[in-house]
Amino acid sequence: MFALTRGLRLPGMGSIRGRYVYGAVLFLAALFAAVWLAQDRVQQATAQVMTHAGQRQEAGQMLKSLTLQAWATQTALQGYLWTPGARRLDLVNRGLDQTLVQANALKNHVYGAGMSHDIGAIEAELNKLHETMYSIVPLRAAPEKLHPTLSLVREKTMPAFGTIWMALDNMEKILEVVMAENQSELTGVTERLFATFQGFAAMTAALVLAGLLFFELAIRRPLAMVAKALKAQASGASNIPVLSTHLAETRDLSEAFEHMRTQVQTRQQRLETILDNAAEGIITFDKNGVIEGFNRAAEKLFGYAQNEIKGSDIALLIPPTDPRNRRKDYLDHFMRTEIARMVGREGEVVGLHKDGTRFSMALKISEMTLEGRPFYTALVADISERKALHDRLKTMAERDGLTGLYNRTYFLEDLGRTVARVRRDQKTCAILYIDLDNFKYVNDTLGHMAGDTLLVEVASLLNKRARESDLLARLGGDEFTVLLYDVTAETVLSVAESFRGILSQFRFTHHGKRVDIGASIGVSLITAKTESAAQAMSQADIGCHLAKRRGRNCVHLYNPDDATNMTSMALDMGWSQRIRDAIEHDRFVLAYQPIVETGTGRIESYEVLLRLRDENGELILPGGFLPAAERFGLSVEIDRWVIVHALDMLAKLRETRPGLRFSINLSGQTLSDLRVCDLIVNHLSKTGLDPSALTFEITETAAIADMTQAGAFLSRLQQIGCLTALDDFGSGLSSFTYLRDLPVDIVKIDGSFVRNMASNDVDQATVKAMNDIAHAMGKTTIAEFVESEDILKLLAEYGIDRVQGYYFGRPETNAISGRP
Repeated sequence: MFALTRGLRLPGMGSIRGRYVYGAVLFLAALFAAVWLAQDRVQQATAQVMTHAGQRQEAGQMLKSLTLQAWATQTALQGYLWTPGARRLDLVNRGLDQTLVQANALKNHVYGAGMSHDIGAIEAELNKLHETMYSIVPLRAAPEKLHPTLSLVREKTMPAFGTIWMALDNMEKILEVVMAENQSELTGVTERLFATFQGFAAMTAALVLAGLLFFELAIRRPLAMVAKALKAQASGASNIPVLSTHLAETRDLSEAFEHMRTQVQTRQQRLETILDNAAEGIITFDKNGVIEGFNRAAEKLFGYAQNEIKGSDIALLIPPTDPRNRRKDYLDHFMRTEIARMVGREGEVVGLHKDGTRFSMALKISEMTLEGRPFYTALVADISERKALHDRLKTMAERDGLTGLYNRTYFLEDLGRTVARVRRDQKTCAILYIDLDNFKYVNDTLGHMAGDTLLVEVASLLNKRARESDLLARLGGDEFTVLLYDVTAETVLSVAESFRGILSQFRFTHHGKRVDIGASIGVSLITAKTESAAQAMSQADIGCHLAKRRGRNCVHLYNPDDATNMTSMALDMGWSQRIRDAIEHDRFVLAYQPIVETGTGRIESYEVLLRLRDENGELILPGGFLPAAERFGLSVEIDRWVIVHALDMLAKLRETRPGLRFSINLSGQTLSDLRVCDLIVNHLSKTGLDPSALTFEITETAAIADMTQAGAFLSRLQQIGCLTALDDFGSGLSSFTYLRDLPVDIVKIDGSFVRNMASNDVDQATVKAMNDIAHAMGKTTIAEFVESEDILKLLAEYGIDRVQGYYFGRPETNAISGRP
């Protein structure tokens, strides 16, 4: 039926409700049709049976009346025969007439009722009765003839009545048979009706079975398949196909489930893809520390496959920080104490690789609840390289690149903390300000490399002498400081003398030449009365100057009288005056060192360097007068003198060499004076120089001292049209960060990383990294202190744009040679 209805495409047959409605209508129609048919057949059969039964019952009554009439006629005849008479004869004649009439009526009734085919024997007996009666009629037609022959009448009539009784008896028996047939017919009708209802019951049962089969195939089985697929999906089992169906409800349910499963699988695949491609390792574990999830990054990080680590304890990956900690309850301790501390924030722990190696690991834990159970998700990452880089950058920020000692910045920061601590704890500390006596001689006569070697050896001597609790630093040039913790005024001088003694006994040897070094040391006590780190540093500096004034190679302990004793400041004041005279009388001299393009070997520009000519005509290098100029605030005046004279010289040289360019150094103090920019603009206009012919350099130390100020000054120079350069790049902690923020065009890599590149793999890697990052930021790179061909080859291999150093030429004060 359902296949037929599907073929007919009746409206609504695609749903359970539609099919139910159609099935109910058909069932009711069949029911009403069967009832109507049965009722009609019963009515027809009953009517027919009742008609026949009435007719036959009436025939029976007529037969009974006929029998009585025949009996009365026979009785009248017998009375007449025994006692003849007219009256009795009339009775006989009327009886015979009545008997004939009733016999004819019965015969006509049998034919009229249509029972002739059923009671033919009655008709035969009636015929016999008629014949017998008619045989008597002639006798009664001449009653006068009967008297003589009564015996003859008796002989003729008595057998006739015998025949009549026999016929009537046979007719009664036939009627009984017919009545029995009527009862049988009624029983047949009943049986046919029962058979009809049996057929209807069978049809009803078939419909019920068909409904059950339809429910099983079209409803229950699809729903069971969907339920099974849902359970399988929830348990993570393989996909189970959902039974196809033509019903709208189950089809919609199946399609909705398939859509949901597709969406779930898509989201799960997307999530798994994200998890598998995540850079950080992701670990999921329960409240007992049992691992339940492990992505690919975690597999790579720890060396375990997911199926290998799943079900293990998290302590297998995150062991105690101290390997000697073998407490059995470490996992319980970790889940009870450490987890709460790390939820929602990133911490640093020790990770354990499958091969047993330990590594620094960043760990961030988040908590979640699934199905009423608490779970934890840990984001892990190997930070060994990042930590090493951080430590290296921290070392670069805190340490001097040449000697490895702490630098000026770190020393001053720690000094500030020490002054505050001394004021709080009422303890005494001290500063030793050490200045080498003959460093300038070594640097000028033996070269910068010899000077650097000297500084490294001196740093080693000082480091051996200092206590572990002391802080040893290099301020710059040949100046060192030692911060002595928890000393007394009585012992500090003996400690300072021990430092002076080891330097006094030191003999520096270079290429067969020996030089006595010696040192002047200024000592400043840090007490509760010390106001600031700057004050303590200034006092130690004054003590060092007074030690030099006393004849060098000695120690001087600062006392309050030194601050007011102008005589004790004569040395610095003399330098201040000499610098002012040099500016006023043009006793400064410009020197030029070539900057060469790495690829072509062509001189790209010249760096302008400064020298001071003393009273004897000897040239003094910047290290001899620039520190004093900086202390007395004369750096800006010197920079202004250099800018004016360098621009005049460049304008003159470009008349014959139009491609010539200069690179000019600016001090940190100049960065705070934007009037210098106005000077540059005015002098460019006066000389007619192209601004792009000038590059202005500032040191990284000066730039990071005040980033905002430095950025504003450099931006102004770029607006003018000049190029800007960052000198000594790499000496600070956050060099790369500052490089990104500073408006500079050129990066000059600190020579401390370049000079030893040929023999130092770390320096090679550092220079290469600086060059790559600078290029990534769109900067041009220059390497300083290039003093050999081997270094030049390495720099060319790394892609350094330009180079500068003794290998190409020392700074010269005479006319510039070569072609730019």
